[in-house]
Amino acid sequence: MAATDTPVTRYPAPNASVHTPPALHPTGASLAPLCALALALWGPAALAGDAPESRVAWEEPVEVARGEAFRGPWRMNASDFRYVDDASVAINDHGDALVVWADQAQQALFLQRYDRDGRAVFERPTRIGGVPGTFSWLPRVAVEPAPDDADAFDVHLLWQEILFTGGDHGGEILYARSRDGGRSFEGHQNLSRSRDGAGKGRITAQRWDNGSLDLLLTTTGEVVAAWTEYQGPLRVTYSADHGASFAEPVTVNPDNSVPARAPTLAQAPSGRVLLAWSEGDSPYADIRIAHSNNLDAGFSEPATALEHPGHADAPTLVVDAEGVVHLAFGAIPANDLEDYRQPHFRRLHVSRADAGSLDFAPPTRLDADQWPGGFPTLARDDRCLYLVWQRYPHPTDRPWGLAFTHAPLKSARFGPVEAVPGTLDTLYSGGLQGQLKRRMAVNRHGAIAIAQSRFIPASHSDILLIRGQIEEDRCHPNPSR
Repeated sequence: MAATDTPVTRYPAPNASVHTPPALHPTGASLAPLCALALALWGPAALAGDAPESRVAWEEPVEVARGEAFRGPWRMNASDFRYVDDASVAINDHGDALVVWADQAQQALFLQRYDRDGRAVFERPTRIGGVPGTFSWLPRVAVEPAPDDADAFDVHLLWQEILFTGGDHGGEILYARSRDGGRSFEGHQNLSRSRDGAGKGRITAQRWDNGSLDLLLTTTGEVVAAWTEYQGPLRVTYSADHGASFAEPVTVNPDNSVPARAPTLAQAPSGRVLLAWSEGDSPYADIRIAHSNNLDAGFSEPATALEHPGHADAPTLVVDAEGVVHLAFGAIPANDLEDYRQPHFRRLHVSRADAGSLDFAPPTRLDADQWPGGFPTLARDDRCLYLVWQRYPHPTDRPWGLAFTHAPLKSARFGPVEAVPGTLDTLYSGGLQGQLKRRMAVNRHGAIAIAQSRFIPASHSDILLIRGQIEEDRCHPNPSR
């Protein structure tokens, strides 16, 4: 496609709220028949109107970006893809929310920053340069939690670049840094330099998820990056100079006969860095874990965090100020493994452990049968745990909306599940390139920021920023429970 023919993506004016036209499915017909079918098959709770009463003061969703809704056949980097996708988010203690996404038509990443009042900070989104002529997918963004300068702080980006360097699968892990709060970025660094499809999290030899990577900014300023490759290795590297340079990657699972997928990073108050992941090529996948007390010395031998009787996938970790590790993941029971690859059959489970022993309690399944799915994101503030996941209401690959719940940190007992506003409006809500992403961030004051991609066939694609705050006293433990 010539430069003059590149479709133009519309970026909304600051503080623009979302306007959603009638949702369409691929034939261009109304979604009303689909909604009627959902009501018949899954009951009233399949629709947004029957969601529990909200425990969150949600703000009106903000449209961050809008593009076309066209996806041609896969022809590697020559594919005719024209849509915005792959939203991810971070938030600092000043209330600045940073949203990063992929513009498929321009084969680039963009970032916009919003202040605590919901106003866009930059007149135009910042373009992050990858390799020209290649797709940039499924980014992660990390920021200093409480920067000294509210307008000039470091922003770190990690993403999967679809580079083909001699192997059967394309993918490299690129990193870029901003020193001015996201207004501009330095040149990217290739952290993986692999021929084996970095960023691919394999379920089977024929099926995988892109975006199998994670990014952590430690309390002492190290930048830690983890990713998996198609053949199964799990790699980690880190920067001791705030992202200026990175150490040579280490392989956490040297015996990668069981492929690793979906890594997640967290840090304990002691400084210990935790790395969890799930397994591929098996319907009986468990959650694995390793730790590092000194990044110079690498990571411990992998251990099984949870031995699930069925299929456990896509973990997410946070560690609270008391050193308690909180873990969430999607799982399919052992008696329902006919197609363990389908997220519709997964239900959300949670567990916790001490960060020193890493001896996890038996997992608890959430009371959320009307919200099947997986690919969760777990976050916390000083009092609460927050959990969001991608909903798959029927046994296909098409996601439909985000589910949200929260719990007091002390009890970790999650309450009623509700829909995240603006995410149940269309059948294609959640992204087309993959579901391994960080959808939610929460600062220490309990300000919630959620980023979601939507694809409305025959209409448009867009990126939403949805902000909220838990109502007062919702996270104080109730002694009667």
